[in-house]
Amino acid sequence: MANVLVARPGQGVTLQPFTDELSALVNGSLQCVQLGNGYILYCNHDGAEMDLPTNPYFSRGIVKGPFVISKTGPDGGNVGLNPNDHAFVLKTFIQNQHGDVT
Repeated sequence: MANVLVARPGQGVTLQPFTDELSALVNGSLQCVQLGNGYILYCNHDGAEMDLPTNPYFSRGIVKGPFVISKTGPDGGNVGLNPNDHAFVLKTFIQNQHGDVT
């Protein structure tokens, strides 16, 4: 089963099994942000309006609330992250301010 990276403010960054219910992982409606090379970030579209906490783990901007990073395949569907993708995502998109990235 494919995994996705999930980052929650105050709870750290973890790998979790991919689910079709990405909106449940971000606690609301989805906003998709293309990160390049097939990587995509999903976050709560209404995070700012809901006054969700700033997520300290994304290194390339401000995200409010939890976010998920996955990868898309040639057909545009989610394929999740393999071990090499996981390492690349941690190195490229995640900042570890609290020492709790796994």
